[in-house]
Amino acid sequence: MSGDPEEIVTLVRLGELPAAQLLCGRLESEGIESFIPDEIMAAQTWHLNRAIGGIRVQVRKIDLERAKQILEQPGLGEEAALAANAENLAEPGAGELAGQYQGGNGVKDDDGTISPGDRAAYRSMRVALVSLWLLGLVHPYSLFLAVRALGQKDLTPWGRRRAVIALLVSVLGCAGVTLLVARFLSL
Repeated sequence: MSGDPEEIVTLVRLGELPAAQLLCGRLESEGIESFIPDEIMAAQTWHLNRAIGGIRVQVRKIDLERAKQILEQPGLGEEAALAANAENLAEPGAGELAGQYQGGNGVKDDDGTISPGDRAAYRSMRVALVSLWLLGLVHPYSLFLAVRALGQKDLTPWGRRRAVIALLVSVLGCAGVTLLVARFLSL
């Protein structure tokens, strides 16, 4: 693998926090340090887990191949892979986010990482969805993030969809907040 072996990459996305925590326990019992960067958000906004693209289980790039092998083993890894691929998410599974599309040569360009453009798009969508929950308090910020994500050169179709969703939610949210403020001021 090229790049920094200490880089954090997404192994799998799951629809349920307990499944992600169990998988992390299994990985750590095998000596692989794992992370759930979406853990707090998933615990607080459990009803949005599918809308935000699932709960990421991440590992260091150097451990990615071993972690994929654990996912293929019978037991928890098998259940986690099933949960990610069939029941919980229609989105990509283990290490399938970056380069999810097939390039012009028909070969998958998947190295198990998420490009900076896709990461920006995913973040903008999460902020836009959380802003809905916060009654539009951060829609201008999510709008800014969405526009910035759409300007990234390494954006895949997966990231572009998320950035467009964030843009639409943010524009509608900003319009709604503007209407509420205008109505309040006219009283």
